[in-house]
Amino acid sequence: MARVTEKELTADAAIIDTSTKEPIDKKSLLKLLKSHHVKTTSIENSEISIEQIIPTLKKAKVNIPETFFRDLASQSGLSYLELSKVKKIYQSEQKSKLITIIPYPIISKYKIIPTEINNSYIEVAVDNPLDSRVMVTLQYLFGHWKIILHVASSKAIEWAIDNTYHEIHKKESMLSLYNRTPDQSAYKVLLPKQKYFIISLLATIGICAIISSVITFAILFAIISIGYFIVNPIKIYISLRGFRGSRAPNRVTAKDIQSVPDKELPTYTILIPVFHEKEVLAQNLKNMYHLNYPKDKLDIKILMEEKDEETINEAKQLGLFGSPKKKVKGIPSSEYTEFLKLFDPIIIPSAKITTKPRACNYGLLRAKGEFVVIYDAEDNPDPDQLRKAAIVFLRSNDNVVCLQSKLNFYNANENILTKWFSIEYFNWFEFYLQGLDYINAPIPLGGTSNHFRKKSLDELGRWDPYNVTEDADIGIRLARSKMKTEMIDSYTYEEATQNVKSWIRQRSRWYKGHLQTYLVHMRYPRKLLKDLGTEQFLKFQLTFGAGIFVPIINPILWALTVITLLMPLTFSGLIPNYVQWIGLFNLIAGNISYLLIYVIACVKLKKYRLTPLAILMPAYWALVSVASWRGLIQLIKNPFYWDKTSHGVSKATKSAP
Repeated sequence: MARVTEKELTADAAIIDTSTKEPIDKKSLLKLLKSHHVKTTSIENSEISIEQIIPTLKKAKVNIPETFFRDLASQSGLSYLELSKVKKIYQSEQKSKLITIIPYPIISKYKIIPTEINNSYIEVAVDNPLDSRVMVTLQYLFGHWKIILHVASSKAIEWAIDNTYHEIHKKESMLSLYNRTPDQSAYKVLLPKQKYFIISLLATIGICAIISSVITFAILFAIISIGYFIVNPIKIYISLRGFRGSRAPNRVTAKDIQSVPDKELPTYTILIPVFHEKEVLAQNLKNMYHLNYPKDKLDIKILMEEKDEETINEAKQLGLFGSPKKKVKGIPSSEYTEFLKLFDPIIIPSAKITTKPRACNYGLLRAKGEFVVIYDAEDNPDPDQLRKAAIVFLRSNDNVVCLQSKLNFYNANENILTKWFSIEYFNWFEFYLQGLDYINAPIPLGGTSNHFRKKSLDELGRWDPYNVTEDADIGIRLARSKMKTEMIDSYTYEEATQNVKSWIRQRSRWYKGHLQTYLVHMRYPRKLLKDLGTEQFLKFQLTFGAGIFVPIINPILWALTVITLLMPLTFSGLIPNYVQWIGLFNLIAGNISYLLIYVIACVKLKKYRLTPLAILMPAYWALVSVASWRGLIQLIKNPFYWDKTSHGVSKATKSAP
């Protein structure tokens, strides 16, 4: 029998409204649960049907003993499969492949596992035989085949699913994008033809320099100067459009929030990848506690790497895997245990690479929400952010696939570096991205607080596990697929790196990832041109592409400027006068314009105390160039290495209650 794929059948599509005879009624089921010492107070509500009782208890992480399922099978007239029997079946490599016959969304939703199959019948085990939709779904999947139903405990069903999909999801989290669109995956930094082009270009420049260094220098300087002359006005124009608020972010008022009842809000998955971040895990739990979203519609997944024992141990201490050994300050003790039931801690199996996008892919494969958002471990989002994003999605067209929240820092005032960092973020997220949206250019996303429609994200191939700035990459892929990204008027506050060494490491990774993204999407320029269209293609080159080359070239131009000032006759006669005037214009007008942009950003946002530092931003640009050169070298030597930023070291974090 051919496997029914997820694309052919979704969980909702498989549900057919029908009725079957219930083996026992709700009253007798509650009595059975009580006889096994299961508290039933929360499920005696008349609104909870007999079909919902077991899923409701599991969602609340109530421990249901195996003996209950044995007695349930007996009362239902079905056979019972012990945990040992299920393990025996699924420890067989051949048998374990049975589970892939049924699409994962159906397995996950209804907790169905096949145990035997041949040409005329299929045997399956479930932990909730009272749900009539289970049999209806199976009949839909397998047509005229005879279906033999067994009962197994929730523990046995979950073990079988996790044991099998552990490896399946590990592979899919690595290969999903590569299998769908290999030309957009960064599994290789450069294709052979790209390597040959770069080597040929450098060789040509070298040969020309040997033949005539003067002419070669003049031509290169002219190309660079003209390039800056074109790019600078465009980037300045983009910021000015942002200042004018020409394409303001989606705003959701307090009245809008109150007008949408909880029952109309969809399930929201929150992915929180953590890696060597035990210091901020408690803070993250507290931030999630303050989210203003229906608790029964939150699917919060803490994603931890298998080899990250320190974070896993901290998660155990906080109660994410069982009884808490310690509690988080700021969360009432009376609510703590119930609050922990919102979390689904997932341990990501080890692989050749350890990157944030790989972890997010693994979590997304198990996500239950219609919408999904990424938060970093130290993030402190606006409490209403999920509601705002959900409302914008619900009132937008389906082609609006991604919402980017604004980002800044809760420790912005810690020192001069964090203040510069904050000024940069103010301009980028408040104004520049608005300008990009206005001119309809591809929008490179920020590394956190990206909200997505899960279905569209799956269709896109999820994140690229080989790209160390998966956010920027997916922003370009959204544009290529004609999917829309918009800004949302909601803040998430992060922890800014507060020492130069850590900042350079972080910015090096960002630069490496942006260069990686550019090289990937420029593998086949004609295809990129076709996907984006001529106008967007040019905008991509002049915004994202220019941003790759400028910080690398800047130090060379600065050095030439210093040499010219100290030794005015050094380049006399080498460069035509008109090119010199263009270079001088770029130096003076360009730098002054960029400084004014940062000053205006501070003034418009009433951050007057930061205005003097905005004038000193050239020192910050020098750090950007240092980090960019480091990123370039690292891309050549170690392209997939994730240069981890340490969090939880800020005074603001340490002093948090």
